Amino acid sequence: MTKPYYLMPDDENYISKSEIKQEAKDLRIFAEKLVKLSKSQRQKLTASDELHDAFKLADKISTKPDALRRHMQFMAKLLRDEALDTLKLEYQKLTTPGQANDAQMQKIERLREALIKKGDDAINDLLEQAPTLERQRVRQLTRQAKKEVEKEKPGKNYKELFQYIKDGLSS
Repeated sequence: MTKPYYLMPDDENYISKSEIKQEAKDLRIFAEKLVKLSKSQRQKLTASDELHDAFKLADKISTKPDALRRHMQFMAKLLRDEALDTLKLEYQKLTTPGQANDAQMQKIERLREALIKKGDDAINDLLEQAPTLERQRVRQLTRQAKKEVEKEKPGKNYKELFQYIKDGLSS
């Protein structure tokens, strides 16, 4: 991940010194964010043993600001050798778990609406995505939910269809 700073400005691979400094600053800020995670959250990260050891040391020296600042610079150096994209995704999942859950719920709602509108075609598509679901049960719930929607009173079966799809997709 080290970048060639010794190239001339007209070279296509040239990276200015200020860009290198900015990248180092970004890594240090990300290291600080990682240290602020709880110990259990940090254990979930797919990081090297060396980085996990650095987390433990950061916990020990958290009351000493100068030592912690230097240690953050060291951790930024360690992060250069890590799979940074993977770590950033994992960090985002740990800090904003609701967004992934919301997206999943919206997907299930779209599937339920498609089942009610399209019928058998949508059932076949759903069964390809979640083969553990029973065709007969999906048809029954879809029929009953469709009747509820037509009466403009979505109720028990409408909700039960949602839950059945959710359980089928998660298994």
